[in-house]
Amino acid sequence: MNRLPRPVADLICLTRDLVRHPRMVLLNRGHHRWTPAGLIAAAAVASVGTPVGHHVLAAAVLVAGPFWALDMLGALAHGLWQSGRIWSDLECQCCGDDPDDPDDDPVPDEPEDDGGLAADIENWLKTQTTHH
Repeated sequence: MNRLPRPVADLICLTRDLVRHPRMVLLNRGHHRWTPAGLIAAAAVASVGTPVGHHVLAAAVLVAGPFWALDMLGALAHGLWQSGRIWSDLECQCCGDDPDDPDDDPVPDEPEDDGGLAADIENWLKTQTTHH
């Protein structure tokens, strides 16, 4: 069975999703770890003082630059979305629990919290009669 290398498969999926669902891709990229920026920074540090330094840095920018730009656009879009300025019809898949999500409501059959052990002890003390 022929399998694509993971980076190539990820690039194909990213390209496909960017065409099909560009707004969702941008919102998700707002949570990205900025790995491309780290790669460019590492190449810049490694290339200082070397005879081929500018070639190393240019290669890193050529490879990681588009992903870094996508991360920056995603962070900007996510900030605008979070402030309610754009795409109010979308939910960010990475943000976790949305307070308006109906699935987060407590199950009505669950008993209410009655205060725990401290409340139980207080109730027990109130019911005890003191004998002198």
